[in-house]
Amino acid sequence: MAYTNETGLPSVTNILKPWVDTRWFTKESAERGNQVHDRCESYLTRSFPTHFEDQYEPYWQSFKKFEPNIGEVVLVEERLADHDLGFCGQPDLVCVYVDGLVTLVDWKTAQATYKYWPLQLGGYSILLKTQKNIQVEKMMTVRLRNEYSKKPLINVYCVSEFELMFANQLKIYKHFN
Repeated sequence: MAYTNETGLPSVTNILKPWVDTRWFTKESAERGNQVHDRCESYLTRSFPTHFEDQYEPYWQSFKKFEPNIGEVVLVEERLADHDLGFCGQPDLVCVYVDGLVTLVDWKTAQATYKYWPLQLGGYSILLKTQKNIQVEKMMTVRLRNEYSKKPLINVYCVSEFELMFANQLKIYKHFN
């Protein structure tokens, strides 16, 4: 999935860019992320699957290990824009989790965990509240693994804490831009 932003607004990722170490963002990692996200989106929306290279199959199997935790699918890969607040973003998944909580999920294919991830989720959570009237009760990154036998690594974050941190970062971004 090539993310397109035709809103004219900065994305959550653009706003967080000063704190993102892009040395690890390679053409291969972008392709892996795009193909895995596309496959997850196709599966969750019951749409026609896209091209998927065999080398990424372990990530798909890792997703399948997580999938039983997904109850009702609420939203998948929808571009949201808040012109009043002045930013946009595209959450991977909002679902009713197995525990009954409205949950924001972000798929990750990186080998490491990054500190900006929960702020990214905080930005998406704000957009879901202002644009879809969806109150996120839990947010998590699901790091899909590149080994067949591995379950995904799940990190759960405090919604209110990281919404506030993102809102502060948005103010800083606007000050300098």
